[in-house]
Amino acid sequence: MRILTSTSFTMRLRHILLISAWLLACAASAQGHNDTIRVMTFNIHAGHDASLQQLGQFIKRYQPDFVALQEVDHNTRRTNCPHQNDRDFITELAYYSGMQGLFGPTIKFSGGYYGIGLLTRHQFVDVHNIKLPHPVDRMEQRGMLQGTFILADGDTITFACTHLEAFDSVSRAAQAQFILDHFSGSMRPAILAGDFNASPDDPVIGQLMNQWLDCTTGDFTFSVNSPSEKIDYILAQPKGAWHTIESQVIPVELSDHYPVIATLILTHD
Repeated sequence: MRILTSTSFTMRLRHILLISAWLLACAASAQGHNDTIRVMTFNIHAGHDASLQQLGQFIKRYQPDFVALQEVDHNTRRTNCPHQNDRDFITELAYYSGMQGLFGPTIKFSGGYYGIGLLTRHQFVDVHNIKLPHPVDRMEQRGMLQGTFILADGDTITFACTHLEAFDSVSRAAQAQFILDHFSGSMRPAILAGDFNASPDDPVIGQLMNQWLDCTTGDFTFSVNSPSEKIDYILAQPKGAWHTIESQVIPVELSDHYPVIATLILTHD
């Protein structure tokens, strides 16, 4: 496996910009009652392409506050991925990244469970593993893992991870509408991140943009071998309360998806 490094001028420039953006965000936060939050979303492809130690150490390098993870296994036995058999993915990823881990199983699979997960540096008040609509029986059950988290200054936000249907547009639209209805009228600031299996011109993204701010760039996130689609997102609501300081797709070959990271500021009136 080959991991792209920052040896090229382009990657060095990206890292300089990332550090500069982080310092700018910290300065802005110091001037008012603002929260600066770094978020990552990463579909890890059930660990086919890297060890859990490699994935966890990669996440730790970027020091996110929250990570939304998709294709997370728990004690499965995959014939095409034997190096990950009987592993508790979220516990190991939490250990290697130095974060807390939460797992949301969506289906029973290969002797264990398969689903989504969260990593966080913040204390949580509550966590809910929510099943999304499943209108077409032959399609996989999908979910949303949602928690209420306490930030350093005592404010609370909602952070949620999801992985929408890949192969049926009817199911995907129903899941997006459920998410819109679920968060409609919520008084708490929220971040939703994950693999939406929808490009920016998909009607599902248009649905979600009625309520959510897209905090990502237009760069492609899938697939690593030949990037041609943006299907991984970090969204925030209410739109007027959030500002994106920096966002980037990280070209690292640890999965079939590239991870996405964004630095956000939540402004309090």
